[in-house]
Amino acid sequence: MNDLPFPLSESIHVALQPLVRRADFQLGHATVRPSLRTIEGPQGAAKGEPRVIQVLVALADAQGRVLSRDDLLRLCWDGRIVGDDAINRAIAEVRRIVASTGAGFEVETVPRVGYRLTGIDWNALQVGEVSTDPSPTMSRRTAILVGGASVIAAGTGAAMLLHRRDEEHVTRLIERGRLMRAMGLPGSQAGAKQLFLRAASQDPGRAEAWGWLSVVELVDGSTANARAQDAAQRALALDPKEANARSTIALLRRDLDDWVSYENDLLGIVKDDPGCAPAHEYLTLFLQSVGRCRDSLASNERAVSLEPFSPKHQSRRAMKHWIFGRIGEADKVADRLLQLRPRDPNAWNARLIIYAFTGRAEAALALLDDVPSRPANLKAPSINSWRAGLIALASRASRDIAIAVATYARVAPLSPGLAANAIMVFSALGELDAAYTVADGLLNNRGPLVLRSREPRIQGEVYSNPVWGRTQFLFIPATSSFRDDERFPDLCERMGHVAYWQERGIWPDAFVSGSLTRLRTAAANATALRGANSTNGH
Repeated sequence: MNDLPFPLSESIHVALQPLVRRADFQLGHATVRPSLRTIEGPQGAAKGEPRVIQVLVALADAQGRVLSRDDLLRLCWDGRIVGDDAINRAIAEVRRIVASTGAGFEVETVPRVGYRLTGIDWNALQVGEVSTDPSPTMSRRTAILVGGASVIAAGTGAAMLLHRRDEEHVTRLIERGRLMRAMGLPGSQAGAKQLFLRAASQDPGRAEAWGWLSVVELVDGSTANARAQDAAQRALALDPKEANARSTIALLRRDLDDWVSYENDLLGIVKDDPGCAPAHEYLTLFLQSVGRCRDSLASNERAVSLEPFSPKHQSRRAMKHWIFGRIGEADKVADRLLQLRPRDPNAWNARLIIYAFTGRAEAALALLDDVPSRPANLKAPSINSWRAGLIALASRASRDIAIAVATYARVAPLSPGLAANAIMVFSALGELDAAYTVADGLLNNRGPLVLRSREPRIQGEVYSNPVWGRTQFLFIPATSSFRDDERFPDLCERMGHVAYWQERGIWPDAFVSGSLTRLRTAAANATALRGANSTNGH
């Protein structure tokens, strides 16, 4: 007896058959070829991983009825227990393929029940399998030929079965690696890397394995960029549309191309593959770094939906709540995240910053002094500078402020994150000259505090990764006085931000524009003037 919510019909029995034995069939506007793992529609063809195609076939065989997650586990994972992420990824990939091929139907989520296909005239479709029975009226000669062919087919079938098992094993390695990477547990990046390496070595023709390997090679910043690039290029040689590899190449080229091109690359990736978590992650960071906080929030929420327990995505969610003035929500996410991921640098940093710049410097100091909760790679320059800055934020005493300024002036050139922390603290303390001195060193490579990125004693530290020094911190509440300063537009112009805003025609959100307002107004007036001249025939 089965546990499905409807009788296990002949067509559902078919879903339990290997994909190689399934006949091609029409589904909506598309032709599904299970044995080739391809779907061909009016907008093109797409290929899916075995598990993804199994999910699509199972939903097709259900003919519009709802399949629960348990049903999908029985039909497509042989009843094995896998995480919800595996099913979510498979469903997301089915939706991507359906959209990219113009298949003309949708995968509907029935809340708290399961999934079903909609938009199909089931009465007009036949979803079946290839017949393997010879005709009862065949001749003796034909029977002999069929008999000989059967021996060959048996050997071929055994080989195909072994190939299928190997393919499924590689798929499981990739799924485990993706889940491990997304969880963000200690050592998970190294573990995910090993899984992707095994997958790539066992099936060198698997583009997805190389694509994911390129992503995890980027974790440690620039030190692994050559390996990341190599893995990405191998993936793209196999499949030019492999989304993870494209994301890696886009990130590596970020400062080689103009920012409009970089953003267009990422937007193209998420359009082709809405389930590409790295592309959403990189887009989230970029949009925040150019002051498009609302768009960055939307992008991060898409990343959260794909990898709900990722400390990076959740820490940014907490920061977004803070940026938009939802302090209670920011506290809730930050507290829960730190409970789930104690000592995680992203979780710890978000909790400390939200405390520090919402009038609770004492709570931030207590967190800093709670050694068991601190990230293992938080070193003396970070600890000492944060302590000096938090004491100054708490007391606002002239002596404490002077100590904080002197302490951060010593450590700011050591790493991007320490320089960014200095700018935030100085801005919150009203020390704008000191803040702009650090900003010139970090962002324009000039002045007395130019960043010494190769300082040996700070490598491998929480704030040593270049990502901490991107300009996302310029558009948060802590740096509001920095943005209000008359020097801010010139700084943005030297960094290339103004050229990006003008070309894109999208300026920072009004609530973080600060002294950029005059530039924004001038750009709007210039656009209006060009429109008027065009209308008048000039």
